[in-house]
Amino acid sequence: MTKFAFLNRTEMEEQNGNKVIRINLMQVSMTLGTYLGLYIILAYAFTLLSVKFAALSAVAMILMLGIPVIAFFLIKRFRDANCKPFFPFPVSWMISILTFLFATMLSCMAAYLYLRFIDNGAFAAGLMERMDMIMLASDSAAQEFTDPAQAEQYNSTMELLKQTITWFCSLPASGMTKQLVQTSLMWGNILSLIIAIITTKRIRLKQE
Repeated sequence: MTKFAFLNRTEMEEQNGNKVIRINLMQVSMTLGTYLGLYIILAYAFTLLSVKFAALSAVAMILMLGIPVIAFFLIKRFRDANCKPFFPFPVSWMISILTFLFATMLSCMAAYLYLRFIDNGAFAAGLMERMDMIMLASDSAAQEFTDPAQAEQYNSTMELLKQTITWFCSLPASGMTKQLVQTSLMWGNILSLIIAIITTKRIRLKQE
């Protein structure tokens, strides 16, 4: 019978007959989080470039949507290589959460260093310029509405979006990074639960 027992907060022991496998959860999560963090930095880089070059917007969107996919395959690959017979939900969830945590730390640190020492306000200026173009296009689109209520609701939504972007662009590098950390952790907690459910492996009892 396969058993899992926590030796301490960061180690897991699997005992299957005479075979014992010890896995340092913290070390594993740091390694997986580094890989995921590097991918997120790449996604952030294309997102930054897409502000200046609209043609890269589709690539940036695909890379951002690929973050949970990459996280899933990283954890699944670790599971298949180290925990083939049994991968319980608590362990899968803990690895997933810590992976997103370390990935957030790495990617947001890179974002802060760029915004603080390299960007010099170029990102905020480009984002505001893009927002002005969107508002001009939205004004033209609003004129095509035949229902005044729909037009007013549309204009209110676009104005709220403009206010949000303006507020975000007015933040210093630390403020932008703080918002990025909060968003990343929120989505990381949600995605880690989904990934843990998918990657969990239960013991299959043999029928005698």
